[in-house]
Amino acid sequence: MKKSLILLFIVCLLAQPAYAQFEHAQRADIKAVAVTSGENPTGVVINISVIVTPGDGRVFVSTTPYTEIDMQGSAQLAALTACDLLGMDFTKHDFFYIIEAEAPIVGGPSAGGVMTVATVAALKGLKIRNDVYMTGMIYPDGFIGPVGGLKYKLEAAASHGGKIFLIPEGQRITYVEEPKVRRVGIISIISTEYKKIDLVEYGKSLGVDVYEVRTLNDALKFFTGYEIEKPQGNFSIKAYSDILKKLAEKMKDSVMPLRKEVKSDRAEDLIKKAEEYYSEGKYYTATSLYFQSKILLRYELYKKSVVTAQQFDNEVESIENEIESLKNYLSSEEIGVNSFQIIAAAQERVAEAENLLEKAKTATTDDEALQYLAYAKERVESAKVWLSILPELGNDYEISPQEMEKRAEFYIMQAGSILVYASSLNGEQTLLNDGYEALDTAKRLLSDGLYAGAAVMAINSITDASLSIEVKYGEIGDKIEGAKEAANSAISEAEQVVFPVLPAAYYEFAESMENEYAKLMYYKLSERLAKLLTVMAKSGGERELKHVEFNPYTYYRPEKKSRIEQVLETPGFEAVYGIMAISAIAALGRKRIKGGRSK
Repeated sequence: MKKSLILLFIVCLLAQPAYAQFEHAQRADIKAVAVTSGENPTGVVINISVIVTPGDGRVFVSTTPYTEIDMQGSAQLAALTACDLLGMDFTKHDFFYIIEAEAPIVGGPSAGGVMTVATVAALKGLKIRNDVYMTGMIYPDGFIGPVGGLKYKLEAAASHGGKIFLIPEGQRITYVEEPKVRRVGIISIISTEYKKIDLVEYGKSLGVDVYEVRTLNDALKFFTGYEIEKPQGNFSIKAYSDILKKLAEKMKDSVMPLRKEVKSDRAEDLIKKAEEYYSEGKYYTATSLYFQSKILLRYELYKKSVVTAQQFDNEVESIENEIESLKNYLSSEEIGVNSFQIIAAAQERVAEAENLLEKAKTATTDDEALQYLAYAKERVESAKVWLSILPELGNDYEISPQEMEKRAEFYIMQAGSILVYASSLNGEQTLLNDGYEALDTAKRLLSDGLYAGAAVMAINSITDASLSIEVKYGEIGDKIEGAKEAANSAISEAEQVVFPVLPAAYYEFAESMENEYAKLMYYKLSERLAKLLTVMAKSGGERELKHVEFNPYTYYRPEKKSRIEQVLETPGFEAVYGIMAISAIAALGRKRIKGGRSK
């Protein structure tokens, strides 16, 4: 009898709608399109349900039939991006994605945009139109990225009653493979040709209106008639001039003793540039250049003074003692909302000094060993310079170590997920390597109890992973203005609850960069750090939605010529445009002696 009751209970439970099994659940259903795997690929429709409940930042994915691992990455990114765009705390929710396809499909990146739309709809209780379809990757900043198999996906949307089909900006003109058979005597020679297709015109023949969308907000208007309001505000870097000026002056003062002992033409060139930026009021850029000059001068000093193995070992031990002393101080110091960023900057630099010192000890040449040794020493010194401006920050209140630990663990988990996702998309390898190294450093900081630095290093890792995708998909120049605007908004929002000097410093540094990749990286790093500080202050402010009188037929239609017209699409292949040369990425030199991230 007891077994019968248990069985009856299970049957009743399974008979309920999926979301009825969750407390306080919000649900959204949306249709997506994909391409089947196999020799004769076709477009298929995917049913996606998103269920959001109160929770602690976990993402669960169920797929029928089984799809590739990047569907999990797309779900993680969709949940995080939706919360970021809405100004909601990801760690307060759990996300369940139920994905059902008509047949085995190829991967999941191209469903990222649709999954993010559905996540926003679930979080805000929006109704989704069932005659709108979309394909496109989602970037962490809310932009829609290019995908493949567009012709097949459009056909699938049309066959299932779709009236509007949204594609990534720049993909109106696409190409599909067509096999050609040519007889030469008794032999058949099969070759492949590429047929050019205008998706807007092809859509008309199928009874579907095709539009290009650039951002998640663009897509949201088509699906729901709503858009996310952008926060108002425009921060001024001048508000941070006094404290950044002191940072530059302290770094400059620390250069002088080295200049008295050794000479370096390259270092003098950097100092001259630093003086120019200082006179222009670009104090953090000046700080960075002074720092780089110090590495070169320290290296010259070591070439003169560290000439035996014993001297090298003594200097390594001396730096290790400094690192240990700083770690003891940083682990015991009370941290507040404002001081969080300064302590984090110092902890980050101490951890990187440890990394560099290890590289010095395992170097294969004396010259390489001295370069890493010099870099490690100056990382330690730069941590001290950052700590010297702590007294300049006021109106602080303490953050509990438990809250910082929880936040650091969350960002480390997200960094790991996004790195796996970026790797599955063959992200730019140099940036992926940097991302994994930053993640390892974040984990070590977490284990050492240095939670502020762990959170910031994890954000560095997320930024590297995100950028590794973006530099391979789409034109980098198109993204810079959007990244600048997003960083500006994030800092303006953070200013309501904190004095975000570190994000402001990175914003200024981005503006001074000539290299487009470095510029994009620092704008994005600035934005993410500002958001972290806002969340730590627990006053982020949820975004409001505004209804838009939206008529799809007045939406901008691009000219036929596409800037990625030369991209060749094959079924199931996620289109790759503008693969950037590794040498250009390497020019960032974030973790190299000759330049890169300022410290």
